[in-house]
Amino acid sequence: MPGESPAAMRQESKPYGIYLGWLIAVSTVIRCFMAGSVELGNDEVYYFTYAVQPDWNHFDHPPLVGLFIRLFTLNLHWVNDLSVRLPAISGAALGTWLIARCGQLLRNERTGLLAAILYTSSLYTSIISGLFILPDSVQLVFWLAALCSMLKLLDSIRPEEENRYLLLFGLFVGLATMCKVHGGFLWLGFVGYTTSYNRKHFKNPYLYLSLGLTLLIISPILFWNINNQFVSWQFHSERVEAKNSLDLRSFLIATLGQIAYNNPVNVILFVMALTATSEGTWTYKIPPFRMLLWCSLPIIVATTLVSLLRPTLPHWSGPGFLGLMLITAVFIEHRLGSEPNQRFSRLLEASVTIIATVILSGVGVINHYPGTLGNQNETKMGSGDFTLDMYGWKALRPEFEKIRDEDIRTSRVSANAPLLIYNWFPGGHLYYYIAYPLGMRLLGVGPVNALHKFWWLNIMNGSLDAGDDAYFITPSNYLTDPTKLHDLNFGEIEKPIRLTQKRNGRVTRYWYIYRLRKARIAVDGR
Repeated sequence: MPGESPAAMRQESKPYGIYLGWLIAVSTVIRCFMAGSVELGNDEVYYFTYAVQPDWNHFDHPPLVGLFIRLFTLNLHWVNDLSVRLPAISGAALGTWLIARCGQLLRNERTGLLAAILYTSSLYTSIISGLFILPDSVQLVFWLAALCSMLKLLDSIRPEEENRYLLLFGLFVGLATMCKVHGGFLWLGFVGYTTSYNRKHFKNPYLYLSLGLTLLIISPILFWNINNQFVSWQFHSERVEAKNSLDLRSFLIATLGQIAYNNPVNVILFVMALTATSEGTWTYKIPPFRMLLWCSLPIIVATTLVSLLRPTLPHWSGPGFLGLMLITAVFIEHRLGSEPNQRFSRLLEASVTIIATVILSGVGVINHYPGTLGNQNETKMGSGDFTLDMYGWKALRPEFEKIRDEDIRTSRVSANAPLLIYNWFPGGHLYYYIAYPLGMRLLGVGPVNALHKFWWLNIMNGSLDAGDDAYFITPSNYLTDPTKLHDLNFGEIEKPIRLTQKRNGRVTRYWYIYRLRKARIAVDGR
């Protein structure tokens, strides 16, 4: 490469590809171990419903995450915590390779390895999306593939190569958007970069073919919303609707959350790289950097600005940090030169140490913390304890199954009696860990904004006729009294059976199992 020092050229002879392979293999094994050790969280069990009832779009998000869950669970013939999370784990492995490939395109193999280390040491890319099954888990793969296509596009010399990478970009952006709609930020970034620095692309008809390909791929989102009164758009518009005054608390939480999710040490490295670039003390391949910034900063800035107006979730901006990882990897590789730079080596070691500590401590706290981190009051035991979203649900099933089997044996309750829920959480857990494995019907009773996907799942699960019985289960950390829910109209709601759940010898929460007798009116949740 022109301008490279002989020492920098010699470093390419080191087996960075082997190091990358070991990084991917070891991190994948660790994720598989964690996937089998920690139960699914609120969002994960909810997205399982996307696989059970595929559709062109869903209340919250487009359908691809559900299709990948269905694929990796062998069409729902192999359903367990690991298989449901396999799309995320496989996506993290492929994403690590893709970001390394992008780094290699920018500079060399060591740059790719550094980018892969930054990717693996980020809580968002390595755990939140790399272990837990979310729409982001699949989207990151297509987002990185789109970035890779753009980098190759910028290096293209022949028109046919440029046209091919334009079409690939449109394909991958379409697939990214079919995971989460903010995949559209990639087109915003590309158009912003092209308008500012390289307008010749607007003369290429393949640019418009690429845009048309994206629109064709994402068209099911529009058609589904047309048939469902644009319910998805209404839901998401409410999530970003501005309040009458600035919400500084939300802004602080969102900002600190983005820093924590992307690893504070990594964020320090991002700032160092961007500062050096903006000050002109170091420049390298300016066009790709500009393009990466256009695909990074808009979504980060948008998430942060929205947080000034209403609460946001820190992972909304997550894909935007991929471009910053690549710029930072090039910056670190340049500073390392032929000999290790102690400052950057120590920062990378600290970054990896942080993610390793999070993994070990997270699994330990979730599975072994005595009692609960939340409310100690008996009536709301465990409330506010986020670890309970990933602990203890499997243990409930055999206890409930004993009660239900005895009820069926004594004809106290019909074998067809459904389990009723009033909200998507903990409805998702009750469906995945109780109703689904027991072959039991689950019906959502309540407004669509509370039930989300369960509103449509009711179509598959039928209705509750007048005179029928049902069950209602509520944990103390999400305590809901069925006698106070106006949608539940039964002749009698029996006194609940209370089950005690312990963790490491101390009470962590209670389960309340209600029998709802003789429905006065038919219930179908719709």
